[in-house]
Amino acid sequence: MKLIRNIGLTLLVAVGAAACDSDNVILGTSDAGSTAGAVPSEATGNIVQTAVDAGSFNTLAAALGATGLDAVLADETRQFTVFAPTDEAFAALGQDTINALLADPDALSDILLYHVLADTNVDSATAISLAGSSVQAANEDDLQISLTDGRLFINSSEVVTADVAATNGTIHVIDAVLIPPTDTDAGNNQDNGAGEPAAPQAVNIVETALAAGSFNTLAAALEATGLIPVLADEKATFTVFAPTDEAFAALGQETIDALLADPDTLRDILLYHVVAGQPVNAETAISLAGSSVNMANGDDVALSLDMGKLFVNQSEVVATDVIASNGIIHVLDAVLLPPADEPAEPQLDSIHNTAIAAGNFHTLVAALQATGLDGPLAGGHEIYTVFAPTDDAFAALGQDTIDALLADPDTLKNILLYHVVADVAVDSSAALSLAGSSVTVANGDAVQVSVKGDTLFINDAAVTVTDINATNGVIHVIDTVLIPH
Repeated sequence: MKLIRNIGLTLLVAVGAAACDSDNVILGTSDAGSTAGAVPSEATGNIVQTAVDAGSFNTLAAALGATGLDAVLADETRQFTVFAPTDEAFAALGQDTINALLADPDALSDILLYHVLADTNVDSATAISLAGSSVQAANEDDLQISLTDGRLFINSSEVVTADVAATNGTIHVIDAVLIPPTDTDAGNNQDNGAGEPAAPQAVNIVETALAAGSFNTLAAALEATGLIPVLADEKATFTVFAPTDEAFAALGQETIDALLADPDTLRDILLYHVVAGQPVNAETAISLAGSSVNMANGDDVALSLDMGKLFVNQSEVVATDVIASNGIIHVLDAVLLPPADEPAEPQLDSIHNTAIAAGNFHTLVAALQATGLDGPLAGGHEIYTVFAPTDDAFAALGQDTIDALLADPDTLKNILLYHVVADVAVDSSAALSLAGSSVTVANGDAVQVSVKGDTLFINDAAVTVTDINATNGVIHVIDTVLIPH
């Protein structure tokens, strides 16, 4: 059902997608649809004609024909307000999904009608006045209207072009497909009692995650903690905020391995991603923005809405309402860490050892050792600021030059000390405050500090990473080796 629901409004995207050449639209203006290639702001035809005349909405015409809604939305005796997703909102869905929807007109109609307000013509000014409330769509489900920094949102979809006029209504273009809440309920293949087919049979949360192919680390974590039978229980109901493999990878393999070896801690983290006992669909989650929700481990998460995007703590919900037979999955871009499980501050090491551990300063480390500077930078009471060229920065000198320098420790030492400020740890804020001035470095010469755009420069070397703290100072990474004058 998720597959079908996600493509359904392709017929509506056609209405206004060509009017989306600009993302900076002032809501409520009469020329919102006047960009090149878009439908005109002055009504010349009904909603269906407006779409067809635009010439780039073949899927719209096919969907209208498949559902019989072409006759409905062409009715000149009625008025409609249509929220239409852009082509970009549907680009990732694929032709197989579109074909599946076109073959299921009942499911397609429900989705399409969730983007329509029937028998009313709501312009952007009226929609803005309704911010903070809900309106009923033509499929009888509610849409949430909100306003963030002057931008209008329908559920979590932003209105990117407003007030595209048709003779029987108004089209507002949105940047994401709206999913009806009635389609997020777990179901079976039985008739619903009204002669309408029910949603296709879903599989449980664990099987759904495994089938997706992008939750392998999550599956391994569930296996290690014994939570697979819990979340596969068909008699229970859950909402799971599921981090992708990429979200877990951001923790680092060492952290993942440590968690897999500590099932109690890992179980607490996993349960911090689960709401037990109820399915919370996207619309409900959006309505809870600004409040907290108690998770299965006993801790709370904060739900928030930022520019129409739903966040759980600091993790963005990148996909919503993946339906399982025993609940709902929402996909996260980062792993949630319970308050008590926030990682401790990393243990700092010396500048020399920090450079070794980073793995991209092999030439610098070799040069320090060749000149005896590894000792001072490895510890003691002295403090240093080091502008550290990467291996790529040294490689740009050429191997012959590097070999010659390693064979001439006095010249090499002078160059290395030209990268060091002695007796002080200059963080990035302090460095920025020095822009336009010179700083004396450890070989007695001076380097010039400047800012170009948002980038800090030491002479002509760009600082690519700042504020790598060590026990005896701070490292800033630069992309070019500094050469003393």
